[in-house]
Amino acid sequence: MVRASVVQLLLFTAAISAATLFAGSIATEAGLYAQSVEDEGARDVATIDSEISLINHPEAGTTYNETADNVTIYAKNVGGGSLEADAADLLIDGEYVRSVETNVLERGDSLWREGAVLELTAPASLDPGIHRAVVDADGARDRLEFEHRIAYWTSPDGQNGTADDCTAENCTVSLSESGGELTLEMATELDQPNESVAYASSNETVATVDPENGTTDAAGTDSTTLYLHETGETTVTLDVGWDTDEILIRVEE
Repeated sequence: MVRASVVQLLLFTAAISAATLFAGSIATEAGLYAQSVEDEGARDVATIDSEISLINHPEAGTTYNETADNVTIYAKNVGGGSLEADAADLLIDGEYVRSVETNVLERGDSLWREGAVLELTAPASLDPGIHRAVVDADGARDRLEFEHRIAYWTSPDGQNGTADDCTAENCTVSLSESGGELTLEMATELDQPNESVAYASSNETVATVDPENGTTDAAGTDSTTLYLHETGETTVTLDVGWDTDEILIRVEE
């Protein structure tokens, strides 16, 4: 009889211990779940309240790099909480862009804090004209409209003293046959009128430009004269602020 009572007491004690452990486990799991929900809720609130602003200059010509065939967008977190940089999506002209590289400037981490600027770089091949970029980061969204413009030299071929293979990239000209002058003309895609143009010669011992500044006409064109002084090479550059172009001139006797 005593033995049976002892056995029952041991079983009762074991049951109480198991129940206590189970209750403790439930309490721990509940606490972890509550903390997880709280953290997730805080992130959701930050996402809902966050705002971003695309801060590229739409006319500066720096958004699209035609040489590298890529687009660079700068998005500033203007308030409401931190965002994950890797969560930012980029659309160009309504198309989702893959392989976007993101970089939080001056921080070097993936947390896009309030006040920080996120740099997004993505491959793109754009035609001249108006384009639209949209950045979306967990519901925080902004849009940028920018213009891709092109300014370029036209070929000076056909002028006195120019070689038969003269192109808009490089041209050989005879100092004696040209009379010491070569007219260089530039043009723009989609006719960009009233644009200021600066001209420069890299080797003024060989040749100089005059005038050094001009303004495009209604057709988006302008010209300058290259005065040849001696044999050699010089690179003549045109700069309209939003684009540049170069032509290599070789001066021979």
